[in-house]
Amino acid sequence: MFLTRELLEAKAPPFLPFYHTISNKHLPHILNYPVISEKQFKQELDFYLKYFQPISLEELTKSPKPNSFHLSFDDGLKECAEIAAPILLQKGIPATFFVNSGFVDNKELFHRYKASLIAGEMRTRPDAEVENYLYENEVPLNNILQVPFSKTDVLEHAAELLEIDFQAFLQTHQPYMTTAQIKDLHKKGFSIGGHSHKHPEFWKISEKKQLKHIKKSIKWVTENVNPKIKAFAFPYTDDGVSSKLINKIHENELCAITFGTAGVKYDEIPHHFQRYPAEQIGNFELNVKAEFLYFKLRQTIGKATVKH
Repeated sequence: MFLTRELLEAKAPPFLPFYHTISNKHLPHILNYPVISEKQFKQELDFYLKYFQPISLEELTKSPKPNSFHLSFDDGLKECAEIAAPILLQKGIPATFFVNSGFVDNKELFHRYKASLIAGEMRTRPDAEVENYLYENEVPLNNILQVPFSKTDVLEHAAELLEIDFQAFLQTHQPYMTTAQIKDLHKKGFSIGGHSHKHPEFWKISEKKQLKHIKKSIKWVTENVNPKIKAFAFPYTDDGVSSKLINKIHENELCAITFGTAGVKYDEIPHHFQRYPAEQIGNFELNVKAEFLYFKLRQTIGKATVKH
């Protein structure tokens, strides 16, 4: 069996773990992935620092050092500024925060966060009428946390039946960062990137709509922070995104670097990288080791590179 250091420090692509939020509190709008506590996050960062060298987004676009890692966060949630950033600054770890232009300043709530609020309410206060309505509209309650963007209107009506007010939730809880907080992160040395306008499933929309979401997102980032490196992380995954579109983004200089979420793998497209979803059920260290072992096994059969 591989030793930890031998496994993690073997030749591999830059390690790019990503998160969404860090919190010690229950977040009612997030039931679709595990929420990492502050203590756990610090332990995970110490693990990264033990086996990898932290690099900036700019360094990633050039010639990344061997055994390097770059951390990122998706969706622009407020805990990024209030909890994650101070910890990262204390430990000297660069990071990129990918934001959805449609959610900044708590303008709107991500459709799967809406689904989480509905699911939470239905667990404590079951409602047969709402459950039937969801089922009839192809959003079964047992699968509501995977609801697609196209079913947002169904979620809105279900919320009305349950007397859930999404706008009131946004005003009361303010789950997203403000423009001022994002600008402050940039001033402190963090990178800011785009993550689409309203986080749709790209594999379910046309290439024209995909490009529209990318442009709108990058336009917001450029107008508000004007980053040195323009970066975009595809929401969920880059599955369903053609190599033609990714190359077009780079060739037209919309972005200098883009990201998927296929884990530890190389990618056939230059300056397109694959990130590792760090928020997983189970033992963190074992999960990371398993990911690198899987990479090594794929490498032996010539399948360690993502083809688009």
